[in-house]
Amino acid sequence: MRIISQRGDTDFVWSDDLEAEPTTILIFHQGEMGFASFIAGMGLIGEEECVCRVFSKLHNVGAFNNAPEPIFPEWRIFQRRNEDGRRFFILRITHAHPLPDSEYQDHTWLYTYPIVRDVVMEMNEYGVDEMVYLTSNLLQNIGDYDEEYATFGSDDVAVYDYMNHEENALTLEGEEIDKQIVLACPSWPFASIFKNFSTATPIRGVWITICAKTMSEFIDRESADALLHYADFVLGLNHDKKKAQEYVEIIEDFSQMTEPFDLDRAMADSGMHG
Repeated sequence: MRIISQRGDTDFVWSDDLEAEPTTILIFHQGEMGFASFIAGMGLIGEEECVCRVFSKLHNVGAFNNAPEPIFPEWRIFQRRNEDGRRFFILRITHAHPLPDSEYQDHTWLYTYPIVRDVVMEMNEYGVDEMVYLTSNLLQNIGDYDEEYATFGSDDVAVYDYMNHEENALTLEGEEIDKQIVLACPSWPFASIFKNFSTATPIRGVWITICAKTMSEFIDRESADALLHYADFVLGLNHDKKKAQEYVEIIEDFSQMTEPFDLDRAMADSGMHG
């Protein structure tokens, strides 16, 4: 039975009437450089069906589409359970407002805040008490970045506790990151808004899990594997190795293109957009 919910600037189309229960929402943005979080996120989704489609007028969706197999304009939420039976909602972010080229005329918050607020408020209705955001240390492989900001190995991840946001991030190897890590939208807005708008009592945790971005290659597979190791070791979520490899191959097919490509278009063209 389809359930439609409207909140502020955002519409939620649920494929079924789900019950509220303790739940973790795990989030990734499919378009990050190196595609590490995309590969990891899609590997965790595996063959699961979408349970919710999230629509908003603030999504950065282009004017044109193709037929047959058009790309989808919405974010999608998938449902899984870990080895302990805890429910996970996995949110795949597609059409987010792009990051600015400079600090001037930066409207990212204007277009990001309303959608994230609405998502968090909707999750309150389903018992979501924890948030995990998978992302990359995007600037790590640029110039003298490590002189001022944190770097770490691509076989490890740093976990930042946003509930205690004055504390340093820690890697899975136990190393304390004593330099700053640049957090890009929408990772930190999700963490900040979840911390402030979640009605869970208590909030179980708000975590930003950051993999290294050290490779110059188009596909950062080693960092994706580090995120998948974190999901297995810490969250108790295994992944579909075959499915993760299929998505790597899709991206590889487009790695020789000289112009930027739309990942959703690539997925649609390959029959794997859903």
